Amino acid sequence: MKQFLITLVLIALLGLLAYTNPNLDNYDQFISQRITEQARKEKDPVIGAINSLFGGFAANLMTKQTVRKDYVFFSTYDTTIGDKHMRAIGVLNNFYVTEDLESKSGN
Repeated sequence: MKQFLITLVLIALLGLLAYTNPNLDNYDQFISQRITEQARKEKDPVIGAINSLFGGFAANLMTKQTVRKDYVFFSTYDTTIGDKHMRAIGVLNNFYVTEDLESKSGN
């Protein structure tokens, strides 16, 4: 009986991970939210307003430059813009940035 319960919990956990694996549209929303947060932190109100205004457009461009690898229970997102690279892991409808817009050449 104990082994059956452990198996049932494991199947439920894997099902939850698969069901909450975020897609590219969720990533677009995540990027847009990050740009908006950065705009709020901007000390210059003009630059902050411009960032807020064009945040959705910039997020859309970043999403088009993103390669998503779906591993059923989680996904990885690799975004390359020019010589900048960002990597994130999507799991349980959340994103965790592992590399944040760093130059690929290490500069």
